[in-house]
Amino acid sequence: MKYLLTILLFLLMSAQGLAQRGTVTGVVVDKETGEELIGANVFIRSISQGAATDISGRYNLRLEPGVYTLEFSFITFQKQIVEDVEVEAGKVLQLDIVLVPDNEALDEVIISARRLDNNEASLLRLQQKSLPVQDGISSEEMSRAGFSNSAESMRQVTGASVEGGKFIVMRGLGDRYSISSMDGVVLPTTNPYRNSAGLDLIPSSTVDNIVVKKTFSPDLPGNFSGGAVDVTTKSLPDRLYFKLSSTVSYNDQTTFNNNFMGDPIKNSLSRLGYDDGSRARESLWSDSDYLKKLNNYIIQIQNNMLSPSEIESFNSTMRSFSNRAFTVSNETPGLNHSLNVMVGNRYALGSGNLGFNLGVNYSKSFVQYDEREINNFTARIPEEGASRMQAFQLNSGSESSDQVDSGLMGAVTYQPGSNHEFTYTSIYNNSASESVLDMRDGYYPGALSSGTYNNRVISFVQRELFNNQLKGRHHFDGFDVKWSANYIESSQYEPDTRFIGAPVDNSGQYFFVREVPLPFHFFRDLDDTQYNLKLDGETNISRWFKLKTGAFYTRKDRDFNEFRYQLENNGTDPDFDGFISFREASGNYEGYFSPENTGVIGNDGNGNNLLGITYRDQTRPQNSYTGFEQVSAFYLMGIFDFTDNFKAFAGARVEKTDFNVQSSAVNAQKGEIDVTDVLPSLNVIYSLNEKTNIRLSASQTLARPNIRELAPFASFDLLGGFPIVGNPEITRTNVTNLDFRYEIFPKSTELVAISAFYKDFKNPIVMELDVASDQPQYQYINTNSGRLFGVELEFRKGLGFISSRFDNFKFSTNFTYINSRVDLSDNELETRRRLDPSIKAFRSFPSQSPYIVNFMLNYENQETGWDGNIYANVFGPRLTANGAGAAPDIFEMYGKLDGNGQLQSERPVPDLNIKVRKTFVNGLSAALSVSNILDFSIIQYQEDNGEYFINSALNPGRTVSLSFTYDLN
Repeated sequence: MKYLLTILLFLLMSAQGLAQRGTVTGVVVDKETGEELIGANVFIRSISQGAATDISGRYNLRLEPGVYTLEFSFITFQKQIVEDVEVEAGKVLQLDIVLVPDNEALDEVIISARRLDNNEASLLRLQQKSLPVQDGISSEEMSRAGFSNSAESMRQVTGASVEGGKFIVMRGLGDRYSISSMDGVVLPTTNPYRNSAGLDLIPSSTVDNIVVKKTFSPDLPGNFSGGAVDVTTKSLPDRLYFKLSSTVSYNDQTTFNNNFMGDPIKNSLSRLGYDDGSRARESLWSDSDYLKKLNNYIIQIQNNMLSPSEIESFNSTMRSFSNRAFTVSNETPGLNHSLNVMVGNRYALGSGNLGFNLGVNYSKSFVQYDEREINNFTARIPEEGASRMQAFQLNSGSESSDQVDSGLMGAVTYQPGSNHEFTYTSIYNNSASESVLDMRDGYYPGALSSGTYNNRVISFVQRELFNNQLKGRHHFDGFDVKWSANYIESSQYEPDTRFIGAPVDNSGQYFFVREVPLPFHFFRDLDDTQYNLKLDGETNISRWFKLKTGAFYTRKDRDFNEFRYQLENNGTDPDFDGFISFREASGNYEGYFSPENTGVIGNDGNGNNLLGITYRDQTRPQNSYTGFEQVSAFYLMGIFDFTDNFKAFAGARVEKTDFNVQSSAVNAQKGEIDVTDVLPSLNVIYSLNEKTNIRLSASQTLARPNIRELAPFASFDLLGGFPIVGNPEITRTNVTNLDFRYEIFPKSTELVAISAFYKDFKNPIVMELDVASDQPQYQYINTNSGRLFGVELEFRKGLGFISSRFDNFKFSTNFTYINSRVDLSDNELETRRRLDPSIKAFRSFPSQSPYIVNFMLNYENQETGWDGNIYANVFGPRLTANGAGAAPDIFEMYGKLDGNGQLQSERPVPDLNIKVRKTFVNGLSAALSVSNILDFSIIQYQEDNGEYFINSALNPGRTVSLSFTYDLN
């Protein structure tokens, strides 16, 4: 700790020395193309000082406080002179410049900095002059809105919604059809059930901008059709900066709740999100030779055929689970809290520059659901007037979760001159969740004829990600090159997840029955190793034609293992006085699973050993698997500037997909995909004038299953839901995309746009509920073709036109409407029409919301230091799983339940949030925010004849957060 304080003190002292000067920085771009101008000159005649723009088109000047006149020039462009540039001590002035080709008008343009809108160049570069249809948000907008991380920042982007606070979904299509990348390289995910990575661990302070491309171009990965989200991180800082922010938050459902449950297993590393081995398997449980003998030991012990040392070893193995049984600790969670520190600087090094960025983030949060519901229903073909819904398992109770997230980020950038740049970035993230699910009031009619059914799950899941990237940018005479190489290690570690389910009779006595599995201990681990290589080249063939080409290669290798150890009580003598039966324990898990009740607990007086409870190895080889995902690609595209107003680009990307998943079971079916796709793309842009564009796009893309979905095994759902089964026969989805967009930029900060899009899906992948088998289950399948049509409207405008009183207000809203359908198979349609002859021959597209609305009202007053925003998002019910046969489909939405656990309304509840911030002198600021003001619940449901059946319901509660930030910039 003392070393950290020393470093921070040194940085602050250095900052005070540099604070005597100010910094002027910005980007110089070509007005016609929106591209950065490399090597443009910036000169101040009064002090004979200047600079040249780097490979990103950015310049940087450190000046004494005062008022200056800056000259911007570049060969074949008009010179631009900016007067009245006021530099203040310790502050950074962002001054972006648009240069005009000298064939248009005058040789020189003079403008006052007080009349220059510094957002214009960024907007031209990111959106108006982009080739694909795209939206985005800049670091300045993130700062004004007070967003803390990249996922939160995405809420303002048209057609975007955020699932679980971290996963980005574009146009309501689900994360399968959206990809998340950082600096052009797709981010990996350690969650085997998600296709895109969470963005909540990327602090907004490290981000330069976030761009969402909604139409495909050949230089992008081919596996998206909803949107490609790219987070561009800061490479070379403008000057020394130091930012420290801390947040504490109160949740009205969780904080100080005495019902919170925790895992009694604690260790010195728990607060940091690590397990020190307290939950690890005892060594003999991983000894294959010992496990082969284990089942025979039961008979041998009872017949006194084992030596004392063998019995001692046996007891040690059996009792290794006793100190981590199924009891829980009662805790009272405090305030959620987080800390984020970022620091960076740049240095002159010879004729070039060297810069670095370092970041540390840590957060600890608690979640408590006091009215948690997890229900499962099957369906039948009913008699006339009867309901087809049948309860299979009904669970209600509570769930507690303790989440720890931490991360480190370091980046070093070296620019040997204006034409070259090298960056090395290393990111480490660790996320751990300790959870207890306690269902005390349940019923299990699918297995039990009567009585209540209680179950409990205690789990610890740790996910780690270590991402290393080396990238470079180079500008030669008429030729530009970008390249990157990544090495990524990621893992998921689940040590000793405990599951117990037990019926309770009318007198309150607990008991075991063969219809319900005996208690389990699960151990799971997943390890991924991934390599990425990416190369892009671009050259100007002529004034009106540019050629771009490149290649990409990625390979991910996975090793997944699952181990199961199940309670065994067949050899126990319930009449032995030293043994406590499960019925006698009557819910006293600590007494029943105690060491004294486990292993060899005595003898019968005739020299024969008596056994208490024991455990058996019930590991299933088919539940462990290895696999790899390998994709190689090459693309070629041309960019055509036919006239000043008419631009087009066309090309194709060739992607070879090679997936292979192999279960550890003998003769298990392999999951394989070996196919090559040609993905063409055509985009046309016509500018009616400088502020208005019309865009047309046509392309083909695809969506791939992930390794888990191909793995041929059933994953036991510890939360009480139906198992999830992989399918080695599923294949990738091919998508045809058509897009139209009409956009107007009245001012640099204002936008009016209307877009229309159409998508045709061949072999879309869905998760289907199969209730025809003895054990209902979810399975990934390819369905028939699917289609959707959508319209997007976006509007951003300052409100000063109403009155000068509203000069500090800005309003933005966007609305997305989607009509989608997937045709039912002939067999499914026949089955469903026996229930209802009028039933439609199609359903909505998987994970597709029929509409998405985002709204934001922003206030900013730089003179007083006050700013704030109100944000709301609402989406229509989205399909989460197909119902097979007679089962209705399962939908999800944000809604509310009444006192009887029924939906209050079919209308979804908006996610409404508000944030107010005050900036003080010396870089200090404080912010107060309230989230989920309308107190929605996340509800999954099925509907039958106007009646709603709740599959899952949880209420995250309202959260009030108080943040403090010190920003030396």
